[in-house]
Order: sequence, then structure tokens, then C-alpha cells
Amino acid sequence: MFTPNILDIATKNVATVTQEDTIYRAIELMYQEKHRDVIILPNKNKQYSIFTVNDLVKLKNQDVDFNTKLKNIKFNTISSVLETTSVTEAIAYVSPEINCLCVVDIDNALKGFVSYFDLLSSIDPKLMLERRVIGEIMLSTHLKYANMNISTIDIFSQMDKLSDCIVLKDDENNAKGIITTKDVVEIFGENKDLSKPISEYMSYPIQTINSTTPISTALAFVQSKHFKRLIVEGFDGEILGQITQEELLARIYSKWADVMRSNDTQLHKINRVLKDRATKYEELSSIDNLTGIYNRLMFEQKLKDEIERVNRYKENSFSLAILDIDNFKKINDSYGHIAGDNVLKELVQEVKSHLRSTDIFSRWGGEEFVIILPLTNVEKAKIAVENIRKRISSYIFSKVGTVTCSFGLTEFNKNDTFHSVIIRADEAMYIAKTSGKNRVEVIVP
Repeated sequence: MFTPNILDIATKNVATVTQEDTIYRAIELMYQEKHRDVIILPNKNKQYSIFTVNDLVKLKNQDVDFNTKLKNIKFNTISSVLETTSVTEAIAYVSPEINCLCVVDIDNALKGFVSYFDLLSSIDPKLMLERRVIGEIMLSTHLKYANMNISTIDIFSQMDKLSDCIVLKDDENNAKGIITTKDVVEIFGENKDLSKPISEYMSYPIQTINSTTPISTALAFVQSKHFKRLIVEGFDGEILGQITQEELLARIYSKWADVMRSNDTQLHKINRVLKDRATKYEELSSIDNLTGIYNRLMFEQKLKDEIERVNRYKENSFSLAILDIDNFKKINDSYGHIAGDNVLKELVQEVKSHLRSTDIFSRWGGEEFVIILPLTNVEKAKIAVENIRKRISSYIFSKVGTVTCSFGLTEFNKNDTFHSVIIRADEAMYIAKTSGKNRVEVIVP
């Protein structure tokens, strides 16, 4: 099996700036070269560093003067490897935070630039392609959402920790467009009016890929489009989440790793690095980015596991509760989306403090959450859920005050399916909403 040297796969045309250049110059170069980042050349034999779109947004939010020289600002450094380094050796130098490397000669002169995606793709992409579809490996839902009518400058306050994009919705909660790192570069590169709604500059329509798409097709798609991530949709067109290049490759690396193990003596040095990274992405992909609890796709897996346990061992059943924050749109409209996000985070902490260690708490989507209560019949579950409802209604949320929730509760039975128990809990929640809100409604199977 051929494993090339790092220089063989490196991008030779690297956008660079000096320590004496200004932030404006870096933005100008990013725009001209259509790059999401530029390399900052070091003084003498020091480390190279990188200026990214995330840095751009962060500096804007901090009101840093763009005439400031780059040497006066601290940026992330990038590891360098010699041009004679093999691809397999180079993988070990890539960090989760900075997924790229500078390729240098013995005098530390820049010869090229490679990404983590370049590294893994170069080994043998065909070996990575399993006969599986995106939906089977995609657990990530870490997307951020914002209203398309907010100003461009306001959107940047939500982008400091942005990995790739924000999905923009209209007042009816329909996804209409997307703002990506590429769009950010264009906004600043063309010196566009930041007071205008972000809808003026968003990319639309949203380019998505269906969850049933084969992995091989997905890889070809991101390579042909030069996308950093895939926006994944379900059967009904609903956006399920995203999967980044790094996540995609980390989840399927084991196929080629097994083959290389018998052919490359270097593999044992990097196998641990790859496994650690795969574990990291596995953990990240199961967690809701905002609240820190399980996301929807992980909830679905946990629910399937619980159903399998009940059906296999004929043990006591479980109860399922769906809760929805009452009048949440009004909270966002009155106090802003940042305040709304804080309500979600505070509510999660309050609910978690009154759950058992065995209970499974997940974000269903938007302002909806789900709770699985294992080995708990509906009568006992109602007592627990009613206590949570009271706790929430008496809690004082920062800047907002009191908030209430409506709960739908049901119990799984032997005739239920995955979908039927969810539908029944959702129906109960709808009854709670239409019956005055701030209450627990139960539908017994």
C-alpha cells in the first residue's frame, strides 16, 4: 500500500501574511483567495500561527481595531512537520483544536499546508468506504439556529464558538438559509453593511444531503463542493444536523486502519491517536451543543435500547415524558435569543437536579425535551414529573423571571413501537398545552 510523503499531498499555494500585516490585510487576502484562514509567518524560527474566520468574528465582537498589526494579537499556533515526513507519521501531530499542519523544509521555510481531511483521504479513500449510509454514522445535531431578520452584527455575538455555520429561520420557524465561514469572509471582504439583516447575506437555499446517502457519495460530495460540513436532512426534509469532514472520517477510519495494520509498521504509533479522536467525536456527537445533555439522535438510540431491554427481559416497563416550554417564542421576542438560550440551559440544570441517575434526559429539538424513566410505571412517573413541573414554575430564571412547562406522559406497553410511544406522549403534551399549559397530562396505553 502506498503512503505518500506529506509534501506530496500538501497545498502549495498557501495564503500567508506577516507579523507586521494588519487584520484588514488578513481579511483582504482571505477574500481574494477564497480561503477560510491564512497562515501567519513567524519571526525567525518560531512556530507558524493561523488566522481563521472564528478569530475574525471574535475580534469583531471584542471591537478590536482592524488596523491592529497581527503581531499584537495572540493566535493559535500550528504544528510543523518536515517535508520528508510520511502521511501516517504526520497524523499524530494534528490536534483536535487545530486540524491542520504546516509543511516545512529543514530551514523552517513554508513548503505547503495540509488538513486532517487531506491526511486521511490520501491514505486510501476506497478502503474507508463502507456500505453504510450517512444516517447510520451521523449522531451529531450540533447546529446553531437564529432568526433571519436579526442584524448581521448581532449574529456575530452567537458565532464566537461556532464550528462552521448557523441555520437561519423565518418567523414561522422554517429553515430558509445558512451563514457559513465563507459568507463571513465575504461580508468583511466586501465591507458590507453590518446593520442590515443577516438574510441579506445568507446562502440559500440550504444545500443538504439525505440521511440515506451512501458514505462514498457523501465523501465525493464534500470533495467536489469543498464543503467543510454536510447538512443532513431526514425523509420529510427536516434538518437533522450536520456532520463535519473530521467527524465523517473519524467514524469510518477503522476500515482502512485494519488493512494498514498488517502492511505498515508505523500504524501502531497513530492508531491510538485515531481511536482517541474517534472517541472524542463520538462523545461530542451525542451531546446537544447548547445544553450539554443528549441530543435527539442519541435519545432515539437510548429509547431503542430501553425498548429492547423491556422486550428481551420482560422486565418492568418504562415511562416517557415530553416537556415543552410554554410561550417560548414570546421569551425570544421579548428578551432576545441569547436570553432564550440561557433559559434552555438553566431549565436543563434544574430538571437534571431532580432526576435519578438512571433517568435519561435529552433535548428533542427547539424548546422541547424528553425524559425516559426506566423501570417506572406511569403512576410513579407522574409523581416525579409533577414535582419537576412545580420546581420549574417556582424557579426564577435570569433576566426572564418565571417560566412554565407543559408535560405529556405515557407508559410503554408490549404492543407499543418506537413511534407509537413517542406519538402518545406528544399527544398528551398537546392536551396539556391546549388545556391551559403548566400542567402534566397522562395518556395511559
